[in-house]
Amino acid sequence: MIGTLNLYLVKRFALWLVIVALGFGTVAMLGDFLEMLRFANRFNLGAGTAFNFTLHRLPLLLMDFLPFIFLFGTVFCLLRLSQAQELAVIRAAGLSVWQFLQPLLIFTFVLSTLIILALEPIGAHLHNRYTDRHAELTSQKSGLSFSTGGIWFRETTESGSYISRAREIDDTGTGRMLVLEIMVLDAEGTFDRRITAPSGEISDGIFRLSQATIYQGSAPPETVAQFDLPTGLVAESLSNSFTNARIINIWQLPGYISAAGNSGIDMTRHQVRFQSLLALPILLMAMVMVAACFSLPTGRMFSTGQTLGMSILCGFSLFLFNDFIVLMGELNLMPIILASWTPALIALLLSISYLLTTEDG
Repeated sequence: MIGTLNLYLVKRFALWLVIVALGFGTVAMLGDFLEMLRFANRFNLGAGTAFNFTLHRLPLLLMDFLPFIFLFGTVFCLLRLSQAQELAVIRAAGLSVWQFLQPLLIFTFVLSTLIILALEPIGAHLHNRYTDRHAELTSQKSGLSFSTGGIWFRETTESGSYISRAREIDDTGTGRMLVLEIMVLDAEGTFDRRITAPSGEISDGIFRLSQATIYQGSAPPETVAQFDLPTGLVAESLSNSFTNARIINIWQLPGYISAAGNSGIDMTRHQVRFQSLLALPILLMAMVMVAACFSLPTGRMFSTGQTLGMSILCGFSLFLFNDFIVLMGELNLMPIILASWTPALIALLLSISYLLTTEDG
């Protein structure tokens, strides 16, 4: 009997999650489509291209709405069960609040884990494709990547392009890279020359190499005190020129953080993103519990309107508090683990304490 009841509750819960997700997805799609339409019009692209951009961005947009989807899904599910007197029957059968909330919490944990492991990588891949297309349209060709061999980036110039590899970034000087090797290509993409330098500095659109050695054809190597190359990188925020944490999926983040960290880059934002993804199931379970705190006593403490209002207020407050603490972690004002996990755990423990007080007295 309990197994059948749990399955019924999970089905009703899943149905409301789908309904709420469709609502949020529609709003997110419409808002983002208008933004993408304005962007596409700048390059004389049609509405079809703008809609395609929106579809590429939609999975990650929906992930941002996940806390509210689970909050409202739980509220509507429990309110509907209460209005249909189904919760009264369940209580009359001797089941406590913890027994009929348990399947909802387990389902939330399993579903959120699947979302992190499957939907988030798909969303990151699609958003990465949009980012590449955006960079192509806006001619922002500069981009950096990491490997065990160091830091790589490619620049397109008026006369051709060049590929640069640096061992690491010097943390004592803004925009300064160490141990450089650069391959210069002409307009046809043919190898032109190789340049090595112990250091190089980015400043005002110039990549300035110090004590550069130039190897070209069969000519003897030539060493010059200074050699300039054009660049689109910005020295003041060099770390922000690297791949955004949102478009690296959870499977790739640990390796990316490790490779980048070995190159001397501050990967705090990426580490916070990784820990926040790991903590997401706990945050969503906390949202379910927060919704249950106000939905279950309906008819005894709160009206339907008050239930919705209190749930929205508390859920939104938790969302803002979580974003604020995460930002503190990104700014190195709090330990990363503490910033990523504390809001969800606090909300979960407070909601459990509230239900223990109101339901078990």
